Amino acid sequence: MKLSATVAGTALPEQQAEEIAQAVLQAARVRFTKPEYIACPGCGRTLFDLQKTLAEVRAATAHLAGLKIAVMGCIVNGPGEMVDADYGYVGAGPGRITLYRGKQPVQKNIPQAQAVAELIALIKQDGPLLSN
Repeated sequence: MKLSATVAGTALPEQQAEEIAQAVLQAARVRFTKPEYIACPGCGRTLFDLQKTLAEVRAATAHLAGLKIAVMGCIVNGPGEMVDADYGYVGAGPGRITLYRGKQPVQKNIPQAQAVAELIALIKQDGPLLSN
């Protein structure tokens, strides 16, 4: 199938048109070709660099199509805001993170320095299709 798209009368390269089409299909929940990330904007209760951590999580999980992964700044609102995520990374206190599988906390008070690696290990533990 050949795909084409134009912006302001200018044809987009085929690769870019394909990426846009995939993004539209994912947003419409028709086809999933990459993970979905949920993150809070951060507030005074966030005790880690939310943007840096989200970038680390994205880099480590970009190949896991169809997963919803949340990175939340605090335990106060985080679990409620990530209610439909498959996995969650939630600030639990200074230098501490709690990891979630769905709505359930599965590892509490993990040192922040180890939390991204522990999240990846949790995802891999849950299935052979996710261990890529």
